[in-house]
Amino acid sequence: MGINIAIDGTAGSGKGTLANLVAKRRGFYHLDTGAIYRSIAYFMLQGKIDINNEKAVIKNLKKIKFEIVFDEKTKKQINLLNGVDLGIRIRAEEVSKAASIVSQYEKVREFAVKIQRKIAKNNNIIIEGRDIGTVVLPKAKYKFFLTAEPEVRAKRRLLQLNLPESEFENVLEEIVARDKRDMERAISPLKKAEDAILIDNSNYTIEQTVKLVCSKIKI
Repeated sequence: MGINIAIDGTAGSGKGTLANLVAKRRGFYHLDTGAIYRSIAYFMLQGKIDINNEKAVIKNLKKIKFEIVFDEKTKKQINLLNGVDLGIRIRAEEVSKAASIVSQYEKVREFAVKIQRKIAKNNNIIIEGRDIGTVVLPKAKYKFFLTAEPEVRAKRRLLQLNLPESEFENVLEEIVARDKRDMERAISPLKKAEDAILIDNSNYTIEQTVKLVCSKIKI
């Protein structure tokens, strides 16, 4: 059995970067669960499937064969959708918004959770997402919940996507809307697990956040 570390958190809080850096320092694999939902969303968008039509999404979910493999040297995650490495195509803002919608559907989440648990079962792995510590891996050895003020997360997203300052209000609005969708969805809503360590990194650098998390992991 592998040692599992769960990192949940709000959009733009830096949980993906955090998980990646901690995994490298501890020699763990880092499973980006968002890539699963983004890949599903990408497939639907490419097929011009109405992502707001749950029945249509579920019907087309059957056409997806999704696999995750790790490069043994770099431990980099490679996402294969029907045998094709999607690379950065799933990082587009349009795909991100679509992923937020399709991830609300119960059958989509069941599809993704099955993949996550299979990988976690036999690997020392850090998994980040929005329901890892509460639903996917409730028995994870370590759990963290990462967040930051919406304005801070919006500024980080601008830098990440190389967007002009004029887009700040639009990005902030989307982040607030994303929080609301994630926290209020009926299936596996975003929430802190009771035994998770809460970290508000509004005033932390990523390096400070990494050091804090590593200090809590006794392996």
